[in-house]
Amino acid sequence: MLCIIKTEFMKLKRFHILLIGMIGMTLPAILSVFTQTVATPEAQIKNYDFSSLYDNTLWNNTTIFMPVIFTLIGGYLINREYTDDTLKNIYTIPISFQRLLLGKLITVGILSVLFGFYSFTVTLIVGILTGIHGFSIAILVKSLLQILGIAVCTYISVLPIIAFSSRKPGIFMGGVIISFILGYSSMFIKNVTLRSLYPILSGLTIIQFDTETYMNTSEPGNFFLSILSLAVVLLLTSEIIILSNPSHAKRKVKKDKTNGIFLRHGQRY
Repeated sequence: MLCIIKTEFMKLKRFHILLIGMIGMTLPAILSVFTQTVATPEAQIKNYDFSSLYDNTLWNNTTIFMPVIFTLIGGYLINREYTDDTLKNIYTIPISFQRLLLGKLITVGILSVLFGFYSFTVTLIVGILTGIHGFSIAILVKSLLQILGIAVCTYISVLPIIAFSSRKPGIFMGGVIISFILGYSSMFIKNVTLRSLYPILSGLTIIQFDTETYMNTSEPGNFFLSILSLAVVLLLTSEIIILSNPSHAKRKVKKDKTNGIFLRHGQRY
């Protein structure tokens, strides 16, 4: 498994999708400052400081950017096996598709944490450059833990979409659209029970994020229901991985065997 994860990170160096992800994770902090600047005096957050900047960035990440970026990168890595016509080779070596898929999902999970740290760093830089006051170590530590936590929770919430996108080539962009809709729709869920059960919002409850400014409700979500929601998502993902069966690759392998085309040690048979 470690070998698969290492290989996936080596592949990422050659893909422009990583740069797209970094650009996407830069936007939440910039959008936070821009929104505060152009908003009417009534809509502006009073006493906008570093804490408010990080809260805005975290909210933008959770509802828009992270679900889309994580699904995009995860789906892209899996889809490359189809577009590069390499998936059929899995059946000639002792690695199952399920094991490969799990390795890719773990890779994107690690990458999601790194993106969370990247978002934290970019937000810090944006806050310093724009002269926002209220800088303190306590706020930085709290914000770092919350952003890393929400990165993990948000990634878990979109895992079934990424895993399901592996079943057929070229459908991962549909998964990206679904993730965007699920993330954007979460902003309109006010009921505390629904907020606790809705996977993308479950992370906010787990990291104890105050949603009063963004959802007009100060009632905290149910921590147990939020944990249960993400646990169900992980269970669903595991079932999707187990049942994954890329028939497209199998057909190609059978075709190659029929034609007698195999490469071994640089020789053709």
